[in-house]
Amino acid sequence: MPSHKVRLEICGSSYVVSTNDSAEYLLGLAEKLDTDMKEILAEAPNASVTSSAVITALGYLDQAAKNASGADNMRAQLQDYLEEASKAKIAAEEYRREAADLRRQLEALGQKNAEKPAQKPLLNVPEREEKPKEVEKITPLDGQMGIEDF
Repeated sequence: MPSHKVRLEICGSSYVVSTNDSAEYLLGLAEKLDTDMKEILAEAPNASVTSSAVITALGYLDQAAKNASGADNMRAQLQDYLEEASKAKIAAEEYRREAADLRRQLEALGQKNAEKPAQKPLLNVPEREEKPKEVEKITPLDGQMGIEDF
């Protein structure tokens, strides 16, 4: 964007500024500066326009420094998050490879097991075809107590 001149009005004084920014942007800045300086002049009627400009400039510098510090903190946090995400991505890839290896091992064992002939059981226990005999119910003798009496 080519450089152009913009006329600004701040605290009753006119200023012509050469800028590459849009006139609307610069006029917005001038309006904010004018408002902030007039606020200081209203609070301290004996203050000069120059002192009002200095106090306003200090306020802007303070805010800019705090914003820069906040931005630095945000960058540091973002860097930490990116490092953590990178480590998590590497770990996830390692787990994927490990899972794939385990799947291949399981498949190989399944094939190996399918190729083996059936083995005889370790214990030769015959299957029962008979049902177990029912146990007779023993009744207590006269005067004696049985289990069902409890």
